[in-house]
Amino acid sequence: GHVDTPYGRVESAWKVSGKQLSYRATVPANTTAILYLPATSLNVLTENGKPYTEAKGVTFLRMENGKAVFALRSGTYNWASTFN
Repeated sequence: GHVDTPYGRVESAWKVSGKQLSYRATVPANTTAILYLPATSLNVLTENGKPYTEAKGVTFLRMENGKAVFALRSGTYNWASTFN
């Protein structure tokens, strides 16, 4: 899905395959977003195939009700999460 904003297009897409969630998000220039990703722990999350701690523009905020909450700066992000 997507929505056009005064700053540009915000896009979101997801896919579940087996026990893997793939999620792609695009945040337009000069904006930020809050992302809630289903996750049993931070160890199951990657962004662009690397640990989220190495991702530029990503700040972990907290765990909340079975979700990892992140602040994202503008850019495109490719997340993966493994679940039981």
